[in-house]
Amino acid sequence: MNRFFFFLLFSCLLFSCSPMKKAVIYKETSNIGEVKLFKNIENSELNYNTLYSKKVELSVDINGKENSLKGMLRIRRDSFIWMSVTAPLGIEVARIYLTPDSVKFLDSYNKKYLLTDYGFFYDRFGISISFSCIQKILTNVYFNLEDCSSSESRNDKFKFERTDNDYVLSNIQKRAINRKIKKFFKKKRKNKDFALVLQKIHIDPEYFRPYKLTLEDLEEDMGITAVYIDFKDINGKIFPEKMIFSSNFDENRIKVVLKLSRLEFDVNVTPTFRVPAKYKQLISSTE
Repeated sequence: MNRFFFFLLFSCLLFSCSPMKKAVIYKETSNIGEVKLFKNIENSELNYNTLYSKKVELSVDINGKENSLKGMLRIRRDSFIWMSVTAPLGIEVARIYLTPDSVKFLDSYNKKYLLTDYGFFYDRFGISISFSCIQKILTNVYFNLEDCSSSESRNDKFKFERTDNDYVLSNIQKRAINRKIKKFFKKKRKNKDFALVLQKIHIDPEYFRPYKLTLEDLEEDMGITAVYIDFKDINGKIFPEKMIFSSNFDENRIKVVLKLSRLEFDVNVTPTFRVPAKYKQLISSTE
């Protein structure tokens, strides 16, 4: 258990180009336009104050080596995201506590902790991410992956397509790559300052929720995918009980599966985060 584990939980929430088989049979799409689609998406967004999953099954597969963990997840909308991760014997190995302006991580296995902000992700891994972005990913809310660090969505830049099974919003953008990725291409003896990125958002025609999000570098074997399946009606609220996040970067393949059960909405949830006196602080400065 180290900083890579912490990075893994969040890096797989954002990029992929590996194909995923649909696990749900969707009803036929109706002939609606883009404006009507976005209106339906807005009206179908999950309406909640809190989310509480008393049981989370977490599977992490890195290049074919799989580890299984369990935990609990608590979310208070626009306030905090809290997650406790335990080993198979029930011993807590990690605790995560996110607020809109802070990131706190407790590594119980190595007796270390991290107190930082969201700039940590860019400084350390070259990934721009925000509390709002993570919250939307975990609650199956529509958002623009390229605008993950912004509260505004640029819907007019998307190409709209209606298929037999879903609605697809896609765009291709030429994006400047950050210094972390530049180091990767330098090692491969490639001079690359820009990436041609394809983004796709697949919308379910019954629930008008995103069920698959992809971000793919069209010129390299790099990308991330988020897939939502097993949608259930939980006291009038439609929510996917299974989320699959996969990433591929060069020859590395990572897949994280979250299975949420014993879900409750709008119940009282509180975060608990205490750093024991003997724990050592992880340095969050840039390399």
